[in-house]
Amino acid sequence: MIYIEAAGVEEDEMYYFEIDENGTAYRQISKHGNLHSEVSTAPDFVLCDQEVVIEAGDRIITKEQFEIEWQQAIEPNLAAWKITKKQYPPGSPVSGEIAMFYPQGAIIRFSDNAYAVTDYNKLREQTPAQYLYPSYCIEGFVVDYDEINLWLVIENCKITGENSL
Repeated sequence: MIYIEAAGVEEDEMYYFEIDENGTAYRQISKHGNLHSEVSTAPDFVLCDQEVVIEAGDRIITKEQFEIEWQQAIEPNLAAWKITKKQYPPGSPVSGEIAMFYPQGAIIRFSDNAYAVTDYNKLREQTPAQYLYPSYCIEGFVVDYDEINLWLVIENCKITGENSL
């Protein structure tokens, strides 16, 4: 992975990206001064959906430098994350709706504070294409936690065919 610090258009605006060799963003922090940050995970879901190109003036940083910024940015969300983990221990059956698709997989919404990720390729293999869209209901089982993105990891998923809209 490549880690980038980029100045924003506005004064006191900074962007931090974790990208792969193709410029696909996996994590992003949008910092607005020292007071407010938005992240690519809940509750903000701010992730560049275009190739991230390293521009003149951007700075390559270390993974450690990125992780310091990441931990500071997600700190306000950690209390809700702890509650989510207590509500959904491994082995729990869960149901929610497809919220979006990320490079990490399909992102599933259970509530305003509870999200999960599941393997998109496995989901695609067993799901008719017309159901692979946001708002379709999905069921599965919690198998792990993604402590980096503060997501539940779910498997054995199936789309019910119902749409929450």
